[in-house]
Amino acid sequence: MEINFNEKEKSIEIKDGLKIQCLMIKVMLIFTLINAILFPVFILDKKQLAWMGFIWLILGLVSLSMLAYQIIKKSAAEKIRIHDISSLTEKQVFGRKMLSLKLTNGKLRDLMEMRNESDITKTKKMLKRIGIEKC
Repeated sequence: MEINFNEKEKSIEIKDGLKIQCLMIKVMLIFTLINAILFPVFILDKKQLAWMGFIWLILGLVSLSMLAYQIIKKSAAEKIRIHDISSLTEKQVFGRKMLSLKLTNGKLRDLMEMRNESDITKTKKMLKRIGIEKC
């Protein structure tokens, strides 16, 4: 992961491959949603539809909710202007620290590729130096 500050444009550039990953997740969720709609309608018999249709309905609803969450709450932008960032957030996920940038539009930009504690402290110092405070 590489985070660079561009003083000329007053923006940060994040190179971590998250854009491709988020695109693939969205494509897979769309395929799952389409499959959850089409499979019960065209493949299942009346007897199978009673119990198997319920499973496909739950799978479709989960896929739809995850797709909405990805579109509404997550960002994969590689170039973010400084005035679009409201704060830096830090949380523990499975015992690992994870940093996210909270944007002014309400979305979160995850900084996923932090390998060790020194990368995290280096990133925090760089963001603090350019005026992004931890919330």
